[in-house]
Amino acid sequence: MSQKTTQSIHETTIRRAALAGSRRVSSEGTPLFRGETSGQVEESHLEIPIPATLSRDADSVRVLHVDDNPNYGELTKTILERQDAISEVSTEENAIAAIERLRSEDFDCIVSDYDMPNTDGLDLLEIVREEHPDLPFILFTGKGGEEIASEAITAGVTDYVQKKGSTEQYEVLANRITNAVEQHRTQQCFWDALSWYQQLVTQGLAGVFVVQNGEFAFVNDRFAQLLGYEPDEMFGRSPTILDAEAASVTFTDCLQRARDSESTEAYEVTASAADGTNPSVEIHAGPVTYAGESSCLGVLWEGS
Repeated sequence: MSQKTTQSIHETTIRRAALAGSRRVSSEGTPLFRGETSGQVEESHLEIPIPATLSRDADSVRVLHVDDNPNYGELTKTILERQDAISEVSTEENAIAAIERLRSEDFDCIVSDYDMPNTDGLDLLEIVREEHPDLPFILFTGKGGEEIASEAITAGVTDYVQKKGSTEQYEVLANRITNAVEQHRTQQCFWDALSWYQQLVTQGLAGVFVVQNGEFAFVNDRFAQLLGYEPDEMFGRSPTILDAEAASVTFTDCLQRARDSESTEAYEVTASAADGTNPSVEIHAGPVTYAGESSCLGVLWEGS
């Protein structure tokens, strides 16, 4: 099997491993990535930010509440803003004003009544989904029962909360809001990270590797090139080949720390290249599940 064919197989495998648990795959079985382009982009013309951490401050949640009863809207605003996890609630009395507000400001979640004149909550949901397909949208209403709930779910509502005329309903609503926002943010960061890693792998913008069971299970061309190897020379070999004798912290030391960490960490390392030189490199690495097993995924750049 040629080096090019082997590399293609490994690149397909790493992308599918990263997508484990996701259904966002094309009919041909090829993973789909947000913002993916078919053409190659020159490195000097492409800026790829490191993906944001999956954990974000819970107290930054901004809610847009839509209810045609201004008194009820203000009451909901007052009670929700007392919740530690919700920083701000803006209110509007109709769908048109809500859409205009949404186009001019950023919100983390929309909470809408169902029974409103001219444009009801499900009509508003349809409009929102056209412009913001993933934005959390919670229907909070005293009208309707299982039929309305079923229709809302079919239309793509994130959640459905029945008004019950007690203060407990606001605690339930606040929990549903924070859960929906947290899930949305996690998914957004997930797709951002996948897009980032995919561009690194396919466009050779940085070295990408996976270590599993003490050996390299995947390396891209750029990773091998930075260290003076051919990719086929590295597959199946121990990362200790990159340990510099005089280094106070070796390449494998960093991998051990990364495997033991719960998030991606950055390391400056003096490595051992194939030609005997000791280049300075920067590694970002962390634990992943690759091909169903615990592994370490890393990205490598030339050090400063």
